[in-house]
Amino acid sequence: MSTSRISEDWEDYDNRKIRDQRDRSKFSCDEPWEVDYLVKKIRAKFPALSEQTIRTAVSECCKTVPAPRLRPQFLECVMKRLGL
Repeated sequence: MSTSRISEDWEDYDNRKIRDQRDRSKFSCDEPWEVDYLVKKIRAKFPALSEQTIRTAVSECCKTVPAPRLRPQFLECVMKRLGL
């Protein structure tokens, strides 16, 4: 599944979460930098997808996946919404 391609190499993300003293295993829809990070990561692996399409999928998953959002489950939701 495509989720594994997106799950690779989150070191920059993890480091920032640790630096902010936050749980790196959780994805926060309320943090613009986290959403931007995910959008850029997906665009890098799937350049045919538009930024708006990805942002819409992320937004929908933010509404349907209850907080606290474990990163693997959230990524799975986004990838399913994108049809990947």
